[in-house]
Amino acid sequence: MTMKKLVSVFCAITFAAFLFNGCDDDSDYSIGGSPSELGNKGVIITSSSQPIAGISGFSATVTSVEDGVSVFEGHAVITNNALKQILSNVPGLNISEDNVSVSGVKVKFTDKGIENKYPFYQGILVKFNAKVGDTYPVKDSDTERKVIYKSTTDDFDYAFYKIKVIEVEHEINFHGLKKINYWVNHKFGLVKVQFELDNGETIAMPFYSGSLK
Repeated sequence: MTMKKLVSVFCAITFAAFLFNGCDDDSDYSIGGSPSELGNKGVIITSSSQPIAGISGFSATVTSVEDGVSVFEGHAVITNNALKQILSNVPGLNISEDNVSVSGVKVKFTDKGIENKYPFYQGILVKFNAKVGDTYPVKDSDTERKVIYKSTTDDFDYAFYKIKVIEVEHEINFHGLKKINYWVNHKFGLVKVQFELDNGETIAMPFYSGSLK
């Protein structure tokens, strides 16, 4: 092959790689891929119908989708004073006695994973092709999220099903909140969150996603 042909082949390969990468905006903090129905307008996320550790009536709804990013508003009734004290430090959260509400929370759902966009601790929550030991940096923080478990069989109880999950741990150390663990499924999204407080209390909440339609 002549030098001219070698240069042409190299340029073609480079151009093709550029085009391929240009269709996927994966980075250390952001997830690529095609939009997932988990983030469709009208999707509602609820928790247990029974109070858990002073938390009841949790509901979060996708009110709009902006450039592939889902915008949520949510509310809950919280009588747990330690948890309310922690939440009082979260930007954009409104607390009126035991009523807690928030709007403008932004999350990106794609066929590749889930990314927290706004208001804080922004970055990838999980990639669905994750391996145990993978880590995801968090913007403007020296903390990171770490994959600590991935199912190989349907071993997680979810409503009437057994499903596979990925568990992600975030040692957040935020105003009395020591750690958050997330359990995520590629089809159902976020299915469980566990909070570990500095006072030793552990709060585990299931989550269920559905559509208002």
